[in-house]
Amino acid sequence: MVTTLTVHRTRRMVAPLALCLALIAGAVQAAASTGDVAKAFVEEVSTRAIGIISDKSTTKAEREAQFGKLLDEKADMDRIAAFALGQYLRTPTPEQKAEYLGLVRTFIVKVYVTRLSDYNDEKLDVLGAKEKGDKQAIVQSEIKFTNGREPVTVDWWLIKNDGDFKIFDVNVVGIWLAQEQRSTFTSVIRNNGGDFNALLGHLRAQIDKAEAGEVPGANASN
Repeated sequence: MVTTLTVHRTRRMVAPLALCLALIAGAVQAAASTGDVAKAFVEEVSTRAIGIISDKSTTKAEREAQFGKLLDEKADMDRIAAFALGQYLRTPTPEQKAEYLGLVRTFIVKVYVTRLSDYNDEKLDVLGAKEKGDKQAIVQSEIKFTNGREPVTVDWWLIKNDGDFKIFDVNVVGIWLAQEQRSTFTSVIRNNGGDFNALLGHLRAQIDKAEAGEVPGANASN
């Protein structure tokens, strides 16, 4: 029987891998349907991501640099960061917004590279894709583990930006990660009387934990 604790632990363990796989994907350009291109995009995700994760000859700083570069190229970070603010999108000053965007990027890089340090040779199989018009697609996939664990299904929400696919969100065990982060970020701001600086402090704290080798949860609220 799958208990609530089992589902929660599975999501916490798999979500970082899923997000990493998605964020560092390279776009595949071909004369094909939206669904075919979307599947090819996610297929490339597993090859490139697992290559970075499994390369123990590199330092953590080097893996962070590789992840950060690909994140800048392949994730729609402006869209994700804006979505995560919810009703507080217009709250920050221009200076706060600039700092927020930088902190979100660093948060993803450091937290998830830290969480992924023990993963080795996992495999992602693409199962299918559902087109949403000609600019969006949901790709269904499955992560298989070399240690015998049951496979975990993962859905990718892809959106075309300037003709190329980019990652907007990832669903693991029924939870869309960007939407979960939105719940956390808006709660931090709301619980601090609408003070946007509280969110900046929250992100700095999570980054510091990762830098120290701790593994803060993606939805940690302190």
